[in-house]
Amino acid sequence: MRLSILVVSRTAGLVSTMLSSLNEALHVPSEEVEILCSWNGVTENEAQIQNESRYEFLVANRTPYHFASNMNELADKANGEVLLLINDDVVLDHNSIDAALDCHDEQPNTGLVGARLRDHNGWLTHAGILFDQRHSPYHQFDRLIGSEHHAVLGRPRAVPAATGAAMLIRRDHFQSLRFSTDYRVCGEDVELCLALRGQLNLNVIYCPLFSGEHSGEATRGNDQDQRGNSEDLTRMRALHERFLNTASPNQLRVELAASVAEADALRSLETHRRQEGQEISQLLAELKKIDQKKEAEKLTVNPAIQTELTHLREQTHALQLSRLKLEQKLKRANQGY
Repeated sequence: MRLSILVVSRTAGLVSTMLSSLNEALHVPSEEVEILCSWNGVTENEAQIQNESRYEFLVANRTPYHFASNMNELADKANGEVLLLINDDVVLDHNSIDAALDCHDEQPNTGLVGARLRDHNGWLTHAGILFDQRHSPYHQFDRLIGSEHHAVLGRPRAVPAATGAAMLIRRDHFQSLRFSTDYRVCGEDVELCLALRGQLNLNVIYCPLFSGEHSGEATRGNDQDQRGNSEDLTRMRALHERFLNTASPNQLRVELAASVAEADALRSLETHRRQEGQEISQLLAELKKIDQKKEAEKLTVNPAIQTELTHLREQTHALQLSRLKLEQKLKRANQGY
């Protein structure tokens, strides 16, 4: 079997929507694909799952939610040579999984393929994970640019890590490392990527054509116990620091190249922002001039009206002269009487 798609869910509506996107995202024959689900929702809702894909869907286990443990259990039951680990709140784009499979096969020394994901407004949410100077992982350009920005398009390229929301990996590679179950909320995806690079000397490849919309913690984000955890962060920081201390020159080049590419893109964005700021300032200045001109025009009387006003003033002056003449005549007449 070519591919096993693994998903953890407790929400029938979300997983059904994800399943409906598979027909256009993947064009591998149906007999070469299986979909395995770890269901941790209520029993009544499980019956509401609608599989509109052409691929077989099976609920392979029903256990309490723990992402790493759930995925490890699914991997144990998978038959595919390649695993696609995906969140239930991801909706894949057309030909997306096809592109990931091609990228995995064509890119040399590939251990894992990561996706380009966006939110429902089109803002980029994932294009590879980098690390800051404190070794904290972060999603580069997260909601700073649109998902179609040239900085995250183009050729596939190696990155330090990728999100577990959508990742493609050979089953034997995953089984040799597996997700660490020591994390409370998140971090097992980052640790897996560092292990692939450090222990197996394989690359994590960001594939721009492996893309989709990700609602972003739609199923767990409102749970108090599923938010960011300082212990998880401390563990990831220590792992990355140890990784750098023992990494091969090639893996260090991956870290450097990713940081340089991000810095170049940010400089380009800042230059563009300044240019836009100057253009906006110029437009505002022009608008101010136009407004001032309009105000001046309001104070300037129309020539036709000006002529009429002059005529009225002349008539008024003539009437005043006539009144004075009449008053003088009346005065003389009264004196003569």
